[in-house]
Amino acid sequence: MIDSFPVTKEQLFIQLVEQLSSKKLFHGHAAIDAEDEAMMVMMHIFAEDVNEILLSGHKEVLNSKIDEAHVFVDKRLSTIKPMAYILGQVNFCGLMFNSDERALVPRSPIAELIHNGFSPWVDMNKVSSALDLCTGSGCIGIAIAYYFSNIIVDISDISHKALTLAQENNNNLATNVNIVQSDLFANTNKSYDLIVTNPPYVSDAEYQELPEEYKREPKLGLVTENDGLRIPVEILLKAPDYLNDDGFLFLEVGYSDDALDAAFPEINIEWVEFLNGGQGVCVFSKKMLLEYSQLFKSFLESANVI
Repeated sequence: MIDSFPVTKEQLFIQLVEQLSSKKLFHGHAAIDAEDEAMMVMMHIFAEDVNEILLSGHKEVLNSKIDEAHVFVDKRLSTIKPMAYILGQVNFCGLMFNSDERALVPRSPIAELIHNGFSPWVDMNKVSSALDLCTGSGCIGIAIAYYFSNIIVDISDISHKALTLAQENNNNLATNVNIVQSDLFANTNKSYDLIVTNPPYVSDAEYQELPEEYKREPKLGLVTENDGLRIPVEILLKAPDYLNDDGFLFLEVGYSDDALDAAFPEINIEWVEFLNGGQGVCVFSKKMLLEYSQLFKSFLESANVI
């Protein structure tokens, strides 16, 4: 029951944090803890950013806003859906994206790379074309297009449902984006200066052990064969055919980074170090991908993929 006496923003935030600290919830979908999720709710109901909320923490809140906030939190607790799905939107790379069960919740340390212009590997002033492969909600590719309007960005996914969501996000944010439905590179007919991809990299066994929030997301966006490496390695093998000579591939495999290292001990894989948290993003030049292509091919042959 909500108290009848006046409640400030700060007090409401504390109430939400207490509720969202439930042990049955997992915080990992665009939020790292209960405080993050509570702030997501506050930002949503007040249409304010973090600083605006913090600076106005002493202000009293209308009962209608209190009720609205608790409805969101109650739904989070009853459904175990990620908060982004419940709110219908989430911040990624400083931009607001629609988010629902058609695609994974936007989240990736690649956001930091976008903010840094993929430095020191890439000079974005010299990039004219980019591909966001396995785009899902479109968040990575659309963010690249938004911040680098000189670049034509193709965003691609096998899922028609995901691409309908990506189209909605694209309509809201960028004009220099092309949407392509494709199974990896199957419907790609050109080459790029930059390919960025956050593909499925979870094994089926790992998927079974994940918190319930992941089960609310489309399994297609999470799981792949061969201990979570089949799709990432297929991308590594095929990417050179779609990269310009000076092009780079940025591939996210998350916590499967150790598995990728173990699968290819001959390769000194370059892993991006992030200041704001996150792991499992590697970078390859076209030259490196070609140099190790036989290793990638042998892996897939041994897995009966090709």
